[in-house]
Amino acid sequence: MKKVFSNSIILAILCAMLLSFTSCDEYKIKSNEKLKYYTSNAEDDFSSLIKQYNKICLEKYDESYQIEIIEFENNDDMCTKMSTEIMAGEGPDIFSLSQKLPFEKMAANSTLLDVDELINTYYSEINFDDYNAKVMESGVINGKRYFVPLAYSIDAFISTEETLGKYNLVSTDFSYEALNDALSQSGESYSLFGSTEDNLNFFYSFLAQFFDYNSSEIEFDTKDFSESLDYIYDLINNDTTDENIYYFLYENISKGDSVFYKQFSSFELMVRTYAYLYYYSSTPVLVNNFSQSQNIISASVDFGIAFNSNCKHKEKLLPFIEYCLSESIQTNWNTEYCALAVNNSTLKNSIGSAEQAIDFDEDGNIDSNEEAIFEKAFTTALNDYGYMIDNITECSLYSFYDLSDTYYNSTVIGDIVDKYLNGDISKEKFIRQLSAATEFYLTE
Repeated sequence: MKKVFSNSIILAILCAMLLSFTSCDEYKIKSNEKLKYYTSNAEDDFSSLIKQYNKICLEKYDESYQIEIIEFENNDDMCTKMSTEIMAGEGPDIFSLSQKLPFEKMAANSTLLDVDELINTYYSEINFDDYNAKVMESGVINGKRYFVPLAYSIDAFISTEETLGKYNLVSTDFSYEALNDALSQSGESYSLFGSTEDNLNFFYSFLAQFFDYNSSEIEFDTKDFSESLDYIYDLINNDTTDENIYYFLYENISKGDSVFYKQFSSFELMVRTYAYLYYYSSTPVLVNNFSQSQNIISASVDFGIAFNSNCKHKEKLLPFIEYCLSESIQTNWNTEYCALAVNNSTLKNSIGSAEQAIDFDEDGNIDSNEEAIFEKAFTTALNDYGYMIDNITECSLYSFYDLSDTYYNSTVIGDIVDKYLNGDISKEKFIRQLSAATEFYLTE
């Protein structure tokens, strides 16, 4: 009896030890789990950034800090998978703002992680005071920092004083009303952008000014919106854009068939555009983005990140955030991706340089006149650009060029917008449906 009892004790101890070893193994496996990021294109810019980060993890941390990139066959499959997992309290750990997700709702229902809380819990030397204040504010909703902008663009347009004068436009007033009045009275055809897709993004940027995600205020039923809607509708429908031709202002300045040129982000490209305009005896001017009022200087986030509040290894997120905000990566946003760094000191260093002077007449030599034109362009562009960067009044979470593909615009109101712009529904019905769809989106 004594022997049996002893064997039982021994067996129990062995079982306990086995369970203990198993638990340790399970803990070890869990602790080595990598952060996850989903994509439908493992070669996109953000995936490339993660791959760079994974290389330094082996030097500064260990393999467990690397981020696993999980690729899906298409974007729809990825979004469906993410939505299902997120609702179940799972999903990827890292989100990119370029993904088609209802980020505002995810912030409202605490699906997203408060980055400030993360920093306070797992100490970091990140100081958001070192970054563009207005741009970083776009990531804060109801007092919590759910999004971290990494790079941005100024929503501005290059034109010329001569072109503006032709349409009786003033560079300081680009309200919808002023723009519509001036262009409708000119009696001439014009192209706002040279792209039907940009016209659509222009329309979505207009709608965004009447819908505040932070306060959930909708102003689609206001007189201001109704009047501005008329101006926008006329501007888009009077646009003679040929979608097979992308107009560059300096190539068409003698014809006057392009009013604005927006396809710029890098300072270098801006200087070159200014230089060509000076070469063609025109006076370049950088004008504010269109808005419902004057003196609005807006910007939009080109690259931004957010994080899943259900992340099992939150401490591993901070090194990645610090990497994205590091000087080397911040410099790359301007030099490689043609976007502006959110870090103030990095930005000032990166926009203070440009290419050598341009051989305008293509004779194989750069003469003193060409050098003088380039130097003038550099100085003027630096002043114009610097002023706008220092005086941003508002910033959108989404890039101007991606507005038609955000979750809200494409999934919630996309069909309604298409019907209205195609003339299939009246203005009154458009406003009713727009308001109803947005209310449902906010409350569902």
